[in-house]
Amino acid sequence: MPGPDPHSISPERLHQAVPGSDFSIAQLARTLETTTAHVVHLLSEHPFDWSPPRFRRTQHTATRAAQWRQWYQRDRLSLQAIADLEETTLATIRLALLKNGTQLRPAGSRPGPPRRK
Repeated sequence: MPGPDPHSISPERLHQAVPGSDFSIAQLARTLETTTAHVVHLLSEHPFDWSPPRFRRTQHTATRAAQWRQWYQRDRLSLQAIADLEETTLATIRLALLKNGTQLRPAGSRPGPPRRK
């Protein structure tokens, strides 16, 4: 390839130069002071997660939902306690459990073993 050595740019430098929002290959090439062909080549060798933050959060939720269900049903943690542990919102936990078929306890019920009647 003509131009600078594409391996003179480390994968770390490449990924740090990728902005958190929309951008173009040309913009990234200017930031790295190289050509667009080199940027395309580097990104093919060192892929970057292009998915938007919301998609990444959704993927994280999908991978954690089984654990949340276990904490909710077996350990009887509250939705808020799970949200606090996972540093996410109560709504995220609630929706993930509902989508996975978990029957939710009535609001305000006490966590812990079920009460006898």
